[in-house]
Amino acid sequence: MTRFLHQLFDFILRTPIIFWICVIANLIGAVWGAAVWYGPMLAASPLWAWLFIPDCPLAAFLGTIALFGMRAGRRWSFFYALTAFACIHYGIWTLAFWLRQWTGAGVIDPFEVVLFVTHIGLLCEGILFATRLDEVTVLQRVAVVGWFVLAFGVDYGLGYHPPLASHVTFDFIMWLTVALTGGLSIALLALPRRAAQPVRLPTAA
Repeated sequence: MTRFLHQLFDFILRTPIIFWICVIANLIGAVWGAAVWYGPMLAASPLWAWLFIPDCPLAAFLGTIALFGMRAGRRWSFFYALTAFACIHYGIWTLAFWLRQWTGAGVIDPFEVVLFVTHIGLLCEGILFATRLDEVTVLQRVAVVGWFVLAFGVDYGLGYHPPLASHVTFDFIMWLTVALTGGLSIALLALPRRAAQPVRLPTAA
């Protein structure tokens, strides 16, 4: 499976039309999510909190940078680990969020389905990034975990968590975040170090 994911990711990075579709999709998600979904919250929050508020848009933006970095063969181990963690974390989080909402409400809005599908893409992107985590040091891993623990504290300790839906409670998203942060942190800390390095890929447009 890992070999297949490596080959799939190589194909995406080497195929200009697919690569640029991924980049554009990420950028649209980042801009739209920050402006529309999180816009009112950002407008009512202090500037220092902005880095912690738009979770999924930030993950999509990091994913855009990571795509360019991996295509160019850059060895940004810490950045790739942070991006993989964010994409997987917020991808799963959003899928669980909408499943909970639909189960409680008994109604599925088409717009919510679009959000659900796009976050499946974010999750898949994170998994592909995770296959390229080479030589991530223990200190880098701890720093990534520390960032998400800090983000948890800001969201649920200071009240800057994502907006709720009618059937999604604060307790549900808080414990969901605890489970995801804890599980992914253990997985990252236990990930074996590998010597394989990204290979510079052709950048033909």
